[in-house]
Amino acid sequence: MTEPVRVVIAGYGRLGAELARGFAASPEVEVAGIARRTVLSGTVSLGGHDVPVRADLPALLDQVRPRVLVDASLPEGALPNARAALERGISPVIATSGLSDAAVQEIAAACRARGIGGVLAPNLSLGAVVLMHLATIAGRFFDHVEIIEMHRDRKADAPSGTALHTARLLAQTRGRDFERPETSKFNLPGVRGGNVNGVTIHSVRLPGLVAHQEVIFGGLGQTLTLRHDATSNESYVPGALLAIKHAVHSKGLTVGLAPLLGLG
Repeated sequence: MTEPVRVVIAGYGRLGAELARGFAASPEVEVAGIARRTVLSGTVSLGGHDVPVRADLPALLDQVRPRVLVDASLPEGALPNARAALERGISPVIATSGLSDAAVQEIAAACRARGIGGVLAPNLSLGAVVLMHLATIAGRFFDHVEIIEMHRDRKADAPSGTALHTARLLAQTRGRDFERPETSKFNLPGVRGGNVNGVTIHSVRLPGLVAHQEVIFGGLGQTLTLRHDATSNESYVPGALLAIKHAVHSKGLTVGLAPLLGLG
């Protein structure tokens, strides 16, 4: 039996905490440490073991020497965290949306230079990845499409990174913008949502939601609706485990989980 992959988790909010619990239940991964800005030092009990918690990520990486850093922090922390990992030859798995193109290019270049693997997966849900793949297929046959994305009321950004990525992927695969009907009279400003290459995006924020997305295609006398619902942050654990295994056995930065599923 192979040794479990030692990982450090950066960020211990809703996502980071759920990933930590899921990793603790997996024989493939060992949580060696947790970086959390609000705690100077301490421990968290996971799977019957006390895991060190530090605010200083570089010091934690030097202390526990993991093979992979799983970043579940905010976008502004993801790049510095990835730099700290890459400087130490540690593979980054970044589960954060909102990174700039320049940041992604920097991380990809560092992975190539050091000959190590990494994964940038703004959405770790396997179902969401499959939804985006199916949407690109449907997008070849419809001229009109709108996206409704729904998240919890405390989500800071809108639209979601997944919705933006879906819209851009649809337009890229289609090779041109979608058709977007013009509205001649607005009774409420902004009511038609945002526009990305002719794809209209609507954002819903309500307590009780986790992460949900509908992609609705319209054609003459018909509509086609694709929908994915993440009802718990547990849905991100299988994708995270897949990304960790890929990062360990690959070289260079892989963007998205689709290539890992044979879809991209």
